Amino acid sequence: MVRCAKNSSTPAKNLATCTSCNGDSVLMQKPDTTDLWYYLPTAFTPNGDGINDIFRLVYSSRVNADSSTITIWDKNGNGVFEGSVNQVWNGHDTKGNLCAAGHYPLYLKIMTTSGVWKEQCGCVSILTYQGNCIYTGGVTYYYPDEIDTTGFDLPTHDNICP
Repeated sequence: MVRCAKNSSTPAKNLATCTSCNGDSVLMQKPDTTDLWYYLPTAFTPNGDGINDIFRLVYSSRVNADSSTITIWDKNGNGVFEGSVNQVWNGHDTKGNLCAAGHYPLYLKIMTTSGVWKEQCGCVSILTYQGNCIYTGGVTYYYPDEIDTTGFDLPTHDNICP
């Protein structure tokens, strides 16, 4: 669970905790009457195999991408990524080092093209292969390659083991 600091645009460093990343932590806005929608995966595998190597927001044209931001921290509250939602995170920290497998708290601040702000806290998990598959411990994750314009409807190409 990620707790955001009250009356703040970013989670407080000592409150940015992520204790579970499962199906309940999906950050999304399903299509509404204004055609606003966005989906953010809950996990990715930045191992260079070309499958789910990057973490990115998928969104409709009703999101003002240049004004919308995403910030990601490690378990110690250190920033590992901050940028506009049209940028991607490759799983590396600000010094260029690949981040360890684990859960990363994030803060998403979306501005719609009509000027309305939407803010959410959540988390993303970096998962790694063990042998020829990813062991999830029974947790349901949503990967970048599963997203289409209606949500997480496609099968992932990563090899998931129970």
